[in-house]
Amino acid sequence: MRTLIIKLEDGENVHESLMKICDEHNMRMGWVHSGIGILRDFTLGYYTREGYLKKTFEEPHELLSLSGTITLDAKVSIHLHAALANKKYEVVGGHLFNAIVTNLNEILITRMPENVWIGRSLNPKTEYYELDIR
Repeated sequence: MRTLIIKLEDGENVHESLMKICDEHNMRMGWVHSGIGILRDFTLGYYTREGYLKKTFEEPHELLSLSGTITLDAKVSIHLHAALANKKYEVVGGHLFNAIVTNLNEILITRMPENVWIGRSLNPKTEYYELDIR
């Protein structure tokens, strides 16, 4: 199957579940196109040269957007970014470090072709781990 349509259930850890599902389907590299649902107990990060500024949100937030890459053969396994809204319609977003599903999540991942390798390599100029495609 080239595309996985995934439904995560209440209480599942997003990162752990995605790694398990991709491993079960032998998907070593994939592109996360979308994700919707509700998350709680999630940590977002904003990257600076000194490292990530992190903030954890315990209350459930509506998942508006989820995107990123899955590279099970590389240094960074799951690289996700998310935008989420609270009850006041205020939006927060950034690098998604971890999250727990509330009710359910629907996520769409496309498998990268076998002849394409994606990973992350340190760029000494920017000091970022940047996308590396071969």
